[in-house]
Amino acid sequence: MRTRLRLGAATAVGLGALLLATVLASPALAWHSTITVTARCLEGQVRVHYTVAAWEKEGHEATVDLSYTLNGEETKLQSDDHFFGPQHNQFSGHFDLPAGTTGTITFLAVAHWSNGETSSDEGSKELPPADKCEESTPPSSAEQPPPPPSTAERPATTASTVAVGAASSTTGAGELPFTGSTAGPMLVAGIALVGGGILFLMVSRVRDRQATR
Repeated sequence: MRTRLRLGAATAVGLGALLLATVLASPALAWHSTITVTARCLEGQVRVHYTVAAWEKEGHEATVDLSYTLNGEETKLQSDDHFFGPQHNQFSGHFDLPAGTTGTITFLAVAHWSNGETSSDEGSKELPPADKCEESTPPSSAEQPPPPPSTAERPATTASTVAVGAASSTTGAGELPFTGSTAGPMLVAGIALVGGGILFLMVSRVRDRQATR
């Protein structure tokens, strides 16, 4: 009977040690961010959209330095929204590149976490071919056929322009799916298993010594 109890205590110690190892390793996994990049043709230009998100949904705060590299040239993106905090676990933005821009664009997010850790994560995307964006360019007024005659006066239309290379960032309204859990319960359970198992083994040995006297 005592042998079984000792085996159970030893198993509890092993499980507790495994839980503690998992809890101690999880912070290292949590201190990073994920970067999603998309690129498409839009009115003859290349629209690049990015989203930077914390690995876990909540419980982390950091300021993020964001930049991208394209054809060997690095560009830093400045915005007050580049941070992680309560109810702000991700941020996103977009900018336009000139027509004919090709290559692989690589984003680098350097997060400075509130616990002193620093993480560097990358996300890349191949830009669409130049001829593809040229095909999506709307025809100029000279190439368009003349409008049919009409006695009614047509309202004048204005074309909106986008500053090339200008970055605009917006806070992500949606939240990431919950990929992690708080480490508190696991830490308590691990300590309880290890401590309880060791205590039981010590008490059992003391009783055995007393019984042999």
